[in-house]
Parts: sequence; C-alpha cells; structure tokens
Amino acid sequence: MPIIHADVCLFDLDGTLVDTQYASDCAWSNFCNRHKVDPSEIMNSSGPGITGEFIRKHFPSLELGSDEAVQELEYSVAYDYLDSVRLIPGAKKLLIDLNTNSLTKNKFIKPRWAVVTSGSPYLAHMWFRTILREVGTPEVFITASDVTKDKPDPEGYRKACFELCNLWDSSMKDAKKVVFEDSPQGIKAGKGVGATVIAVTTTFEKFKLYEAGADYVVSDLTGVHVKKNTFTGSIILDVQDPLINQSN
Repeated sequence: MPIIHADVCLFDLDGTLVDTQYASDCAWSNFCNRHKVDPSEIMNSSGPGITGEFIRKHFPSLELGSDEAVQELEYSVAYDYLDSVRLIPGAKKLLIDLNTNSLTKNKFIKPRWAVVTSGSPYLAHMWFRTILREVGTPEVFITASDVTKDKPDPEGYRKACFELCNLWDSSMKDAKKVVFEDSPQGIKAGKGVGATVIAVTTTFEKFKLYEAGADYVVSDLTGVHVKKNTFTGSIILDVQDPLINQSN
C-alpha cells in the first residue's frame, strides 16, 4: 500500500472529481440538431470542448455569436442535464477528509487543496454549488480563464501551488505536491511541477496513463485515503491496490 506525503493536493475536475460526459454529449447533440448540424460529425471530433474557438471552427455559418453559443451549451449542461452528472466514486469523501483536521475533526478555514481545470469558470463553479456543495468551493480554484496556456503546460498547477503556499506561508520550492488527473495531458502538466501524480481510469486506459508519467493509477478515488491531515507536517495519503503497471 503506497504511502504518500503531500503539502498540497491539486485536483483536475472533469473526469477526476465529476463525470459530465453524458450531460455534455446530450447538450451537444441538442445544440447540433437545433442548428441543423449532424451531431455525429461533432461527437466524432477529438473531444468537443465548449469553447468559442471550437464553435467557430465547426459551426462557421452559425448566426448565434460564439460567446452566446458557449453560454447556451453551458446552461444546457448545467441545468437541462444536471441529474446525469455524477461524482467519481470516492471523490466527495476524499475532499471532505482534506477539509478536515484528522485529530480535532474541525474543518480547516484554509484547506491545502485546489482545483485546476481547463473548463470554464461557470461550469466548474457550478458543480461546487450542486453535487459538490457539501464539500464547498476551495479557496484556490484555477480555471481556463486564469491561465494563458492549457495542459500539458504546467502553468495552472504551478499557479495553484503558489497560491496555496502563500495561504499557508510555506515555500513553493520545497512543497510536496500530489496531482489527481484523468488524462495524459493533465498528467504531463502535473509532472511538470514535480508532483506525484495519481491518475484515475475514468477516461483513458491505465497503460495510457502510466505511459504519460502517472506514478499510480486507480479505478476511482475510493482507494485513496487521508491517514493524517493536521496543521503541522504533511498530509499523509495511502493508495490502496493501485493498478499494476505492466510495462515495468
């Protein structure tokens, strides 16, 4: 059972903490049908993202402005299909445990974890107002609007680590970082800040995740436990039954 010491824990969101794939697919399908575009052409592209750039590329004759289209799609995901959005198993418990002093059982005012997502501020914050409302929005929350470069560039993780270390008056240089991810791009970003990376197989097969540099791969977050989390010293995590890296 691997034991990991961490000063900060950094989480990707989509595919790592929440599963929005079905909601996103439904929103795209309805959007395509309304605007007379074959949904299969969009769904077969390499992961349609709800961005103005993607919409301008694939809907060149759209009368709706790209910003308005993004808002329409995001609203549809968040409201029309909210019931189909799911938590990754183990995610809520892990975050609540990171919010809680393991000795006193009191809630930290400034937990040592952050979200680093390539998603929009609107949707990312929406999940913490709905299915993750019991956890609460972390103080450090990095979205696409906070960075100039997307993953695999480590900018987002570097920024989150810097902000968390400032909150705790600790050295970013010496901070032990753990990143939770579901994609090769995200794993590379995590490794780019010198983090130990725990990846979940919610989106990609384990060999792809190990190939990208993941240190541990798990099916979901039920096997990741907080053993110690206090004001002093490192957060201590254990990873139960990580999937075997067969390339070793």
